[in-house]
Order: sequence, then structure tokens, then C-alpha cells
Amino acid sequence: MRTMRARVLAIAMMAYGLCAHAEVTPGLPVQQVNPPQAQGTGPQAPLAAGVEGADGLTPEERRVAAGLLAPAPRNSEVATKPPVKAPPPQMTVKAGVTTIFAIGRGQTNRIVVPFKKPKLMTSATEDQAKIDVDPDFPLVYVTTSRSEPVSMFIYDENDKTTAISVSLVPADIPAVSVTMRLENYVPREPVEQTARHEGDAKSARGWETDQPFTDSVKELFRNAALGKVPSGYSLGPLDHRSAAAARCDMPGLRIEQKQLLTGFNMQLVVARVTNMQPVPVDIVETGCRGADVLAAAAWPAVHLQPGQAAELYVAIRAPGEDASDVVRPSLVSEGR
Repeated sequence: MRTMRARVLAIAMMAYGLCAHAEVTPGLPVQQVNPPQAQGTGPQAPLAAGVEGADGLTPEERRVAAGLLAPAPRNSEVATKPPVKAPPPQMTVKAGVTTIFAIGRGQTNRIVVPFKKPKLMTSATEDQAKIDVDPDFPLVYVTTSRSEPVSMFIYDENDKTTAISVSLVPADIPAVSVTMRLENYVPREPVEQTARHEGDAKSARGWETDQPFTDSVKELFRNAALGKVPSGYSLGPLDHRSAAAARCDMPGLRIEQKQLLTGFNMQLVVARVTNMQPVPVDIVETGCRGADVLAAAAWPAVHLQPGQAAELYVAIRAPGEDASDVVRPSLVSEGR
């Protein structure tokens, strides 16, 4: 009995010695030396060869030593990564955060993006994936038969500072169609050229006085909505006086004054109004209540969804001309 215990102890010590010799520096590649063969009827390699006393082991003792040195079995459940799921039909994403979802391998997948003119950057080659951007609609199509994820940044042609980051993982699922919404995103309009049109004060006066005042204001708004300039009116950039007179207060909305139409007795300030809130907001024209404001109207909608924009027309009195440079003395200060 003592002899058997001594031999088992010797086997354990030899196994410990082999493990000690197998210690390596973490992070360095390791190649297994003399790996154990699978159990079977064939001959087995002398795992304990080279160790003092190994020649005296019986075949049974050698199998015990091999079991002590064999690597631990891997848990298939731990080693297997959880599958990436297909996205819902609609999803909200954040700028600067990579969104990962599955796409159909070997299928044409469609992504609807919140950009009017989408552009993209990707490291995927033509052999890895076929990526097409629709020139007329905010659509991106992705097709791949590979297993590697397809990563890309999608942005608008007019605003490269805001982008959607996605990583598409091919999987054996049907084709994917997803509509993506970018949280708190407001589209940036292209740089506008300042339009100019010289008017005629006499013609503008006739156009304004040929009809009642209220009808003139309504017709002025109608022409602006149709993209027309009323007879005799001039079109040009805003001046400080007109911008200040047509200032409006509408919480939650961004108002950008862009154009000025000038007639004889009236001027029209055209602004772009954008909903900056994550919820719908109404344009309330009564927020334009300056002393020179005659009327205000919005087109084509007054109920704006998040990120939606509309035009705002504010009619104001035209500045009067000084009739004379003669200064009238004040009666209050006379005799003092």
C-alpha cells in the first residue's frame, strides 16, 4: 500500500514539474509541446519522457499522468458568442454611438436613413460587401455573402459633422429593412445664395393701393408661398432694422431670418422655422408682436414634427422717409 501511494505521489510531482516548465509570460503566443493524443487503441506518446523516474511507470500510471497534464475541456456554452439579433423595423440611434445589428447574409438589406443626401465612409472592399446609396431617396442598400461585419459611417452631404455609426453582422436570416432615426437631429440646409431683385416703388404703391389693406397683406403672403415677388417689390438680404422689427418669440423653435421683400408701405421678412424639440410643436404667429408688425403667417404647416421646418412670413411697416431736415423747437422747454 505504501509503495502504491509513493508511486501516485511521484506521478503527481512529475505532472507538477511539467506544468511548472510550461509557465509562460502572459500575452506571448504559446505552442503546446507533445499534446496528448485522443484515447484509443493506438500507441500513445511518452508524456512523462525526460522526467526522472518516468521509465519505471506502468502503462496505467502513464495514462494517469496524461490525464493530469491534459488541458481542461472548454465549455461550449461559454465559448459560443450570443447571436446578434435582427433590428426592429424602426429604431432610434445616437450620434457617436455604434449601433450593431444583424443583416441577411447573401440578401439585399435596406436601411432608411434620416439624411436627405446620404453619403458614407467604410473600410469594406468591393469583394467584402456591395453598398449602394440611392441618389433620389435616403436609402442605403447592403449585400454581402461574407461573415465579417460591415462597418460604416453614414452622414448628410451638407453636414459631415453628424454621422450614424453602424456595424452590420451577416447572419443566416431573411433580408432586413430598417428605418433609422437620429436622436435630436436637425438637418442642416445647404448654403443659400442671396437672391436680389430690384423693385419699383411706384409700381409697388399701385399694387398695394389697388385693393383693401387686408387683401394686400393676404395677397403678399400668397405670393411669398408661391415663390413669387409682388409687382414693384424688391428682393434682397435683411438689414438690421427690418430684422429687429420682425423678431418673433416662439419657444422650442429656431427662427432664421433669410429674405426681405420691400414694397412701398410694407415689407415682408421671410424666415425658416425649425422644430428643435423631440415632440411636435405648433407655430404660434402671435409670437410676432413688435410695434411695426402688421401680420404673420406660416407655410406650408404650423404643426411641426421634430426636425421639421416651415417658412414664416412677417409683414411689417416700411420705414418712412424724413420729409424735412428742419427741427421744430419744443414748446415744453420754451420760456425756461
